Amino acid sequence: MLKFLAPKNTDNWIDIVLIVFIRLVITGFTLMFGYLLAFGATMGPPIAPHVWNGNLDWGIRISIIIIGFSICIGVLIWSLLPLFRYIFRK
Repeated sequence: MLKFLAPKNTDNWIDIVLIVFIRLVITGFTLMFGYLLAFGATMGPPIAPHVWNGNLDWGIRISIIIIGFSICIGVLIWSLLPLFRYIFRK
């Protein structure tokens, strides 16, 4: 799907700037989504207070926080490592 982001030997500086910009935009939106997942998991009343005396709520919130922060870490690795390799290759 994102094969145009792969570096090629024939890329000029305009292609490099465009690829860097697209990767930064994708990274920004995905980081916002991961942060909102992690932040949103801590808001509001218990999700199911009558199930397991409210203990179900703890597992759901912790798992959503872990998923949100995992998305943030994953997208940083996805964006920064290839980006640095691509920029410093030239």
